[in-house]
Amino acid sequence: MGSILNKLKSSAPRLDFYKHKHGDCANFNNGTCKAAHFTNINPKETACPHFKHKQTA
Repeated sequence: MGSILNKLKSSAPRLDFYKHKHGDCANFNNGTCKAAHFTNINPKETACPHFKHKQTA
């Protein structure tokens, strides 16, 4: 039973994206979300569920 709950929990969408901004997302490029194909996005607004951290060098 425990493994079923763990699988459900790991497949559920993350809800911590609201802590981040679009400009910090790897999917954000010059006002466009590459994941959701939205344009004219303000980089200072709260990120969407497609948020993915940018890789830092």
